[in-house]
Amino acid sequence: MKNFPKNSIKQIVKYVKIFFEGTLRVESLGVFIFQQGLLQAPSDATEQQHSFVSKINQLIKLRQPVAQWE
Repeated sequence: MKNFPKNSIKQIVKYVKIFFEGTLRVESLGVFIFQQGLLQAPSDATEQQHSFVSKINQLIKLRQPVAQWE
């Protein structure tokens, strides 16, 4: 499990895109699971956790793939 500071949004997006599924911990927010390249909120998530997950997933969807096959 990788630990991230709360303000390292770009690093979190990159980590989720590269590893595709697993777990990560964000300081002051807790543990999150990501599957199929998207972050998921815990079942008992707070409003702050929901907004964080939403923000990360928006950035993941906007990010262009690293390489494209022709």
